[in-house]
Amino acid sequence: MQIITRNGSFDSMHRVMNEKMKCFNIHGHTYLYELSFSFSEEKSIGYAIDFKEIKRVAAQWIDDVLDHGAILNPHDLSLVSIAEELSSKYWIMSLNGSNEYCNPTVENIVREMFFAMEVLFQNYESLKIESIKLYETPNCHTTLKSTDIVGHLQVQRMNWRSKNHQSVLNYAKEKGVLEYDDRNN
Repeated sequence: MQIITRNGSFDSMHRVMNEKMKCFNIHGHTYLYELSFSFSEEKSIGYAIDFKEIKRVAAQWIDDVLDHGAILNPHDLSLVSIAEELSSKYWIMSLNGSNEYCNPTVENIVREMFFAMEVLFQNYESLKIESIKLYETPNCHTTLKSTDIVGHLQVQRMNWRSKNHQSVLNYAKEKGVLEYDDRNN
């Protein structure tokens, strides 16, 4: 097995509801991410997937859904209302089920991203999301690995799928899978 990684960034605002310190305030971050995919075999062209394809699907989904938007706890009704009133982009956290309390912490955001990558790349042969490293600041990051998805994270995956799976699946269908080897056209 081998690993390939694509890096990127996005800017989003959030707040951590019920925190006593400064993160309760509305604020933003430039998040840096590393998407790592494992593969067991390469195509005859010499790679499992072209890095442009990861950019076209994964990085574009992140840009379309998370970049320059708000990532919100479903209980943060005032911010959800403001975002809707302004027709502003926002993402509602759903790891704990539809409309259940879930703060947009870096730990939770990386899980949402990981579950989305599983759906986005489910039709790619011998390729799977292996890990995501997400930096909230230059000094602070979290890493989620596929081997970490056990116990309560399995439950969160199922909750997420019942809420957000269809929108990500529709996105994946719209993008399709491109063939980069001109011998196969």
